[in-house]
Amino acid sequence: MLVKLFRHDFRAHSRMQIPVLIAIAAAAVLGFFNMLFLAGTGSGQLISEESDGYVLMLGAAISGTFLIFLALGIAMAVMSVLIFVRFYRSMVTDEAYLTFTLPVTAGQLIGAKFLASAVWFLIGSAALAIAGGLIYTGAILAGGGDFREAMVDLWQEVFELLAENPLTAFLLILCAVAAAVRWYFQITGAILFGASVVRKNKALAAVGMIFAVNFLVNLITSIFPTLGIFGFGVLFTGMVEFYDFNLNTWLLVQTGISVILAAVFWWLSVRIAKKSVNIE
Repeated sequence: MLVKLFRHDFRAHSRMQIPVLIAIAAAAVLGFFNMLFLAGTGSGQLISEESDGYVLMLGAAISGTFLIFLALGIAMAVMSVLIFVRFYRSMVTDEAYLTFTLPVTAGQLIGAKFLASAVWFLIGSAALAIAGGLIYTGAILAGGGDFREAMVDLWQEVFELLAENPLTAFLLILCAVAAAVRWYFQITGAILFGASVVRKNKALAAVGMIFAVNFLVNLITSIFPTLGIFGFGVLFTGMVEFYDFNLNTWLLVQTGISVILAAVFWWLSVRIAKKSVNIE
């Protein structure tokens, strides 16, 4: 049944997300050619630097670059918002009457929605990465030999840094994944809780609860790690001197907090959903 729920939610997401993917693809193609145009204009190949229209063309190329990257950022934000719009519709609006007649547990219901959302988030991230790669390719092709050498040196330094600090790189990825999972359940839990405490204006209550919970979580994730690193480190290690900041320790603390908060918001979501699922 979990697979069927996943397929249903995945198809429901696709009706909203595919137009955004098409927009990302269009922005990527425009970005590729804009990079060629920017390089050609800046180098004076398309128009002489002494020409009256040079400044205008260069400004248009630079503005186009800014707008394309802005459009890609907005597209990712829209994909994220649509994920939670879909969750709200299926769990709070009239569509929820159908959702809660399914012979499934609350955990299966929340889990299937999480899996479908996670897959679409990964698809969106991959689409943005490909779009960025295409724009980067345009910059490489148009940038000339010096620019290409600079990019090669930059990537070599990045890979060397990762090779020298594999544990930090792993913890950084782990922390990002844990934070993303926590962020999802943080918002969905806030949506369900906000909509469950009022009878009218459920959407407004859900949005308000999202902001309130986000404020609280930001306090926890910013204050507690500092106490954990500088305070608890001194307490539990018996050190008298000031506890030195360590990036790996900070990442571990952040990851642990995200895992705990994700579990709390998961539990909250399931508890609220249990009140509506027919078999429970």
